[in-house]
Amino acid sequence: MWPTHKLVRTALFRPQVDAPAEERILLSYARAREIVKAYGLTVDDIVKTSRKFWIMHTDPVWTLDGAAGTLITIQINLCAGTLGMYIKSRPDLQEVLDDILQFKVSGQFCLTELGHGLDAVHIETTATLLSDGSFELNTPHERAAKFMPPTSPIGIPCVAVVWARAMVGGEDYGIKPFLVHLNDGHTMSAGVVSKLLPQRGGSHPLNHSLTYFYNVRLPAAALLGSRLKPKDPRLSFFTSIFRVAVGTLALGSQGLAALQVATYITAQYSRRRTVTNNEGGQQPIIEFRTQHTPIAIALAQSYVLNALHQVVTQIFSLPTSDGPIRHGIATILKVVTLNHTQRSLLDLMERCGAQGLFEMNQLSAMHKILQGAAIAEGDSLVLSIRLATEILLDRYTMIPSADSESLLARHEIGVFESCRERLAQMSSHRSADFSRFILPQTLRLVEALGHRIAYDAAVSLDVDQALVDLYVVSCIKTDPAWYAENVGLTQHAQQNMESAAVEAVLPRMWDFIQDMGIEPYATAPIVSQDSWVQLVASLKTFDDKKPVISKL
Repeated sequence: MWPTHKLVRTALFRPQVDAPAEERILLSYARAREIVKAYGLTVDDIVKTSRKFWIMHTDPVWTLDGAAGTLITIQINLCAGTLGMYIKSRPDLQEVLDDILQFKVSGQFCLTELGHGLDAVHIETTATLLSDGSFELNTPHERAAKFMPPTSPIGIPCVAVVWARAMVGGEDYGIKPFLVHLNDGHTMSAGVVSKLLPQRGGSHPLNHSLTYFYNVRLPAAALLGSRLKPKDPRLSFFTSIFRVAVGTLALGSQGLAALQVATYITAQYSRRRTVTNNEGGQQPIIEFRTQHTPIAIALAQSYVLNALHQVVTQIFSLPTSDGPIRHGIATILKVVTLNHTQRSLLDLMERCGAQGLFEMNQLSAMHKILQGAAIAEGDSLVLSIRLATEILLDRYTMIPSADSESLLARHEIGVFESCRERLAQMSSHRSADFSRFILPQTLRLVEALGHRIAYDAAVSLDVDQALVDLYVVSCIKTDPAWYAENVGLTQHAQQNMESAAVEAVLPRMWDFIQDMGIEPYATAPIVSQDSWVQLVASLKTFDDKKPVISKL
C-alpha cells in the first residue's frame, strides 16, 4: 500500500472544487508538503533515483490534486535534484536543500522561456560576471521571461534554480544554473518580478507565472558548478539539465496511477448504474459489451504499464546506463503511458455520461493534468522525433526484443524497416522529404517500439496472460491497417481477437481491479450510492423558502 493511503482520508484531502482559486492553490501547497513528508526522501533517494523515488511518482494520491503533483515533481526532482548534483562539493548548499526537502521553502526550476520552449539551449537570460566576483541577472526582453514555474508569493519563501547564459568579459561561457532567492513568501526580492498567469482551465489551479530579472545581484556562491567555459557548451548544458530527463520519466509515470483510478471509478459507476431491460428488470450497464470493453482494456493497460514502469525505472537508475539510453527509455515510457492513458480516459469519461465531465468525479481533471504532463519536460511528439530519428540513423539501439515473433515485435520491425527504406532514398535526414514523410511517422515509431517493450516487460514479470492478450489487442487497434496488410489480420479477425480477449478477462475483472489497491484514492461521488447521497446533501440548495436576490 502507498504511504499516502491514510493521508487521503484526512480533512486535508476533502474535495474543494467550489472554493476560490486562491484557497485551492494554498491547499495544493499544503497537500504537497504532507505527501513529501509521508515519503521522507533523502538526497540519496533523489540523486540516485531510488525505488522509493519512482514509487512516489506512481502514487495515486496525485490523481486527487494534480497541482500538488506538479509542485512535488518541481520541488523534489528538478530543484532538489539539481542541487543534489553539487552537494558533495558544495556543503554550503545543505541548509537550503534541507529546507526544500522539508518544504519549508518552495523550490522552483526556471529554465524554459516564453520564446524558447524545447530549444532551451538558446535561452537568453544572462548572468554577467562583475569585477567583485558576483553576478548580475537580467531578462533582456519579453521573450526571455521564464515561463510557467509558480513563483508568485504564496506565504512561504521561494528559491529557484535559474538557468542563465554566463557572460564573462563580454564572452558567452555557456548556460549555467544559479540559485536565486525569489521572494520571502510575501514580497519579491529586489529586481525580481513575477506576473501571475491566468488559470489553465479544467485542471487544479496553480500560481503559474512569468518571471523577470532586472539587475538582480547574485553572490558568487549563487553559481552552481564551474565558472570555467566548457569545451563543448552544448554537451555541458544537456549534462547539467539531467534532471529534466528524470522528469520526463517521472511525469510519464503519473499516467499509470491516473489509469488505475479511472478504471476503478468507471467500473464502480457501471456496476451501480442500471437501465430497464426488455423484461422490465434493472440491468447494470457494465454487462453491456460497449461498457465493459473500455474498462477491461484500461485494466489490461494498467497492469502492463506497471510492468513497463518497473523494468524501465530499473534500467534508468543503473549507474552504467548512459545519457542517450536514459533519454530514450524515458521518452518511451512517457509516450506510451500517457498516450494509452489519455485515450482510455476519453473512453472512460464518455462511458460515465454527463457525470464523467464533472471535476468532482476526477476523470476530466486527470485528463487535463495529463495533457500538461505530455508537454512538460519535453513535448511527447518532439521527444519522439528526436528518439526515432536517432534510431533510424543507427546512432544507438534500445532494449532488444525478447520475442521477435510476437505480433508487437513484428509491427515494430515492420514500421521501422519501412521508414529506413524511405530514408535510404533521401539525401539526408535534414532534407525536405524527411520532414514530409518521416517526421509525421516518428510518434507512431516510438509507440510501436514502446508497445513491444511493454509487452516484453509484462511477459517477463508474469502478468496474467489474459491481461497481456487484451493489451496486445489494444495496441493493434492503434494501427489496424498495418496488421491487416502485413500479418493478414482482417477487420473481422481483429474484432474476433478483441472479443475473445475481453471474454477471458471478464470473469476475473473485478478481482483484477481490487488487486490494484487504489480504492482509497477514488473519491468520485459516482463510485457508490452513499457517496452520491452525501454529495447531494451537501449541495447549495434553492427553494421557495430561500429567495435569491440577483446581483446582476
